[in-house]
Amino acid sequence: MSPPDRDLAALSIGSGDEPQYRLLDATFRDGLCLYDIDEQALAVVRSRIERQMLESVSLCTGDYTRDFCDPQTAAKTLQHKIAHDPFDLVTLHHCLYYCDVADWPGYIEAIYRSVLAPSGAMHLAMMSTRENRKGTTTWLYNHFAAKFFDAKTDNDLLILRDTLIGHPSFKGADISSETHEVHFWVDNFERYMSVVWMILLYPDGHRYDIDQRVEIIEFIIEHFWRPQRPLVQSQDYLTVFKPG
Repeated sequence: MSPPDRDLAALSIGSGDEPQYRLLDATFRDGLCLYDIDEQALAVVRSRIERQMLESVSLCTGDYTRDFCDPQTAAKTLQHKIAHDPFDLVTLHHCLYYCDVADWPGYIEAIYRSVLAPSGAMHLAMMSTRENRKGTTTWLYNHFAAKFFDAKTDNDLLILRDTLIGHPSFKGADISSETHEVHFWVDNFERYMSVVWMILLYPDGHRYDIDQRVEIIEFIIEHFWRPQRPLVQSQDYLTVFKPG
């Protein structure tokens, strides 16, 4: 494949405070748009890009479940809200947790048809639901979700892969997936616990009461923090290449 003869642009949906935005900015010189519903997270990034004078990075506050609910709405969002040409890369990293699994194909189709450039790629990442080793983040989530809420994660990115492969809107697309393991450790208990709460989808997923939160913290101290055990997460990655 020949390298592009033009600068590329990227859209990160559900970007949060996007610690990788500087790498993305260096690669996508035609513009990087960070899109998220959390204004506070975007404010953190705004202070950074202003300090570093990164003129090619733009921020957009929005709810993807509304702004990309169908191809027509997604096209209007691109034109009027984001105000950019279609993007060469669209990422959705750890953001599909916040909507119903049944709605995933609709959002992906809308973005694929109306937001992605004629020759571009979408990249999705989520915690693997098929991991069952004790002590992994999937196990950790399912352990407490089952204990306190009689629930477990059903956010299976590989099922989405199979759905897209059989969907007529993605005919001719190159759709692939892979799974990798990542480890997280930091010598700061508050920062360590912030990642634990993020994994447990606190507070937007389950509403743990005080006693439940205390039990979780004590469990993490005993089984992870004191033995200096890193969080181990299996992550599924889904890539959808749109043919030019």
